[in-house]
Amino acid sequence: MNRSLACLALALTALLAVVRISDAQPAPFDMSGERPPEPPAPPPLVFPDLSRPPVPQDRTSAPQRHAPAPSDATPRPAADAREQDRSRRYLVPASDLALAGEYDRRSWSIYLTEEQAASPAKLNLQYQNAIVVAPEASLLTVSINEREIVRQRISSPNGPNGLVVDVPPNVLHPGGNLVEFRATQRHRTDCDIRSTYDLWTNVDPSQTFLEFAGIPTPAPSVTEAVRAVGGDANGNTEFQFLVPAAGQAGPTKSLLRLAQGLSLLSGMPNQLFSFHSDRLGALGPGKFGVIIGTVAELQPVFPALPPSAGSAAIAALVKDPNSDEQVLLLTGPSWNAIGAAVETIVAPTDRLPEIRRDVIATQRWAAPDAPLLFGGEKLSFSQLGLKTTEFSGRRFRTSFTIAVPSDFYASAYGEASLLIDAAFAANVRPGSHLDVYVNGNVATNLPITSDNGGLFRHLPIRMTLRHFKPGLNTVSLEAILLTDEDDACIPGSTASTEPRFALFDSSEFNMPRFARIGRNPNLEALSGAAFPYSRRTDPIMLWMDRFDANTLAATSTFLSRLAFVGGHPIAVEPVASAGAIGNRDALFAGSISQIPSTVLSQVNIAPESVATWRVAGAPVRNEDTMATFEKWRTQVRGSIWRDQIARFQEWLNRNFNISLSSLQLLPQPEQIFRPSSNDTFILAQGQSTDGNGSWTVISARNPEELREGTEALSRQQNWQQVAGRITTYEGKTQKVASLTASRFTFLQTVSPSLGNYRLIAANWLSNNILFYSLALVALAVLLGLSTAALLSSFGRNR
Repeated sequence: MNRSLACLALALTALLAVVRISDAQPAPFDMSGERPPEPPAPPPLVFPDLSRPPVPQDRTSAPQRHAPAPSDATPRPAADAREQDRSRRYLVPASDLALAGEYDRRSWSIYLTEEQAASPAKLNLQYQNAIVVAPEASLLTVSINEREIVRQRISSPNGPNGLVVDVPPNVLHPGGNLVEFRATQRHRTDCDIRSTYDLWTNVDPSQTFLEFAGIPTPAPSVTEAVRAVGGDANGNTEFQFLVPAAGQAGPTKSLLRLAQGLSLLSGMPNQLFSFHSDRLGALGPGKFGVIIGTVAELQPVFPALPPSAGSAAIAALVKDPNSDEQVLLLTGPSWNAIGAAVETIVAPTDRLPEIRRDVIATQRWAAPDAPLLFGGEKLSFSQLGLKTTEFSGRRFRTSFTIAVPSDFYASAYGEASLLIDAAFAANVRPGSHLDVYVNGNVATNLPITSDNGGLFRHLPIRMTLRHFKPGLNTVSLEAILLTDEDDACIPGSTASTEPRFALFDSSEFNMPRFARIGRNPNLEALSGAAFPYSRRTDPIMLWMDRFDANTLAATSTFLSRLAFVGGHPIAVEPVASAGAIGNRDALFAGSISQIPSTVLSQVNIAPESVATWRVAGAPVRNEDTMATFEKWRTQVRGSIWRDQIARFQEWLNRNFNISLSSLQLLPQPEQIFRPSSNDTFILAQGQSTDGNGSWTVISARNPEELREGTEALSRQQNWQQVAGRITTYEGKTQKVASLTASRFTFLQTVSPSLGNYRLIAANWLSNNILFYSLALVALAVLLGLSTAALLSSFGRNR
């Protein structure tokens, strides 16, 4: 027993000795200073709030001492994002920008205020290219006001590549600033012409912008604010209207005139309008807010009105309390007073219809502005925005834009010409050629036959006027260059920088004199120059089936587009009843079910479309009884004879530009149009009941599709496809289709002259070959009879 107690005591003594030794050992070196005190006992186990990031706490003080309150931290990211958006100016005026081929160049201008131009700025750019683009021989250049800001090898095939570059001082200036994107691209391995179509570089508009330092200050004037609104990340420019009185007929005239004035001031290519009754939507780059209404109407939604608004009209820039953005306020004691305020903004954009324009404004998406040619002009390439270029690739392409008036009538006769100053190297072999395209259609071809190089000095290249249309026209010059080195295609040959071709800016474009007379219907003239409404001094009648936000937005967007291409606001007079229009020029906007059947008949839309087209997806028969009968008759007769006629017609059209329709004595009657279930929007034009007025209809199945269809068709890329007597738009496929007019009436647009009548007759007879042939036969018979009569009287018989 005693021995056990002794052993236990010895063990305890040894254990205490070990503990003392471990306590006596020095602690490891700690740079954090004095060891903090032992933490208190852990609190009871609770479930943490994972929706909020953990906040570090000071163990020696209360937990909330250094942690910010949630109310102070929550709105900050949204405010920072809003401030960041306000300091941005997106550069690309479209939803996409693709630089294709071995050489591509795009240029346009952006408008900056004085404060933006003086602020330090950074250029943000993001792009992605095809995997076959050779980075060692491909170059992307971005210039502002002819000063290179970015010069980089194109090397981003696996994903978007972003970069940020400081804009040097004194590059930006108030007003218009020329922006140019240029891509020189070469294929990695292939050397043939086909491979050049695989080259592309896509610039992301949402990540390509100028970012200014600090928050921009308010614009000094309404005009400056509207011109500097620019576009958003998708290339759109949206004007948002806060109108508590929206839905009433009274304010419509002032709202539509204001919308047209804003469209002309901004000059952007893709504009749309929206209307709200209680508050504006989200504002930011490319979005401009307008608050308009009487004092009594605005007081509930915008109480911060100037004290003088109750006695006088006000048009001023104010700050929207909801978005903290600068907006335009138009108010007064009555809508008559507001109309006077609207005039202070819109009046500078007015222009008398008889005053001739020299250019059509295109610089916001294609610089320079397109010159408006009336016949007999001669312009050098330098005046058209082209520069002298040396090219070392295989396919060179460049373009310029011109415009012709709305009464252009020369689709079947006449020739324009290019006087080319160019050179090609000695290794460019015969078989190479120069091609000229007009609006994407081949106009002419010039083969290169020399095998020792050559220098062209005003070499004439003639092209017919058949592909020109009223309004804007794009002329492209393409050089296809073949060499023996490309056939061999040894490694590294695609990266050669030895020039093969040079195009000089001293080259010229000559426009001949052409016939001038208007036609109705002619949607090309409407989309190109707002004809005939832009030539009217009296207001056109406007009928809307309702005054809701969608219909008002569609009408504003469409009229603003007409004002933009017409060069001045178009006066409109809203009417409550279609019967009050009479035979005057008119615009009808609304759902198909609400448009009067007489109006549909005048624009050759089947009245039964009111029932068959109202429901999306409803089956629609596009053939009438006679068309079905004709189809069965041709099937019974057999297809061999029909195929022979079709091949003969194709041969005539291909070799002699002769169609069977041109061999008819009288034009065929217009076929009644029945929209298909895929169509979501219709633009149609026809004559009034007495034939003296022009009626235009924009319609859809419902107000929502009317607004969406108008916005889509008014985009620059779709607006250029409007033609014929009816143009349709399919919302699902985004397809634009047109029906040509077989019957139309002539409208006198210029002073009568013998020379113009001669040109009109030449074009008309070229379109109606059978009449021309009969006239020649009649003249030959008349000449023979007169000759026989003269010989019988004075000839050998005497």
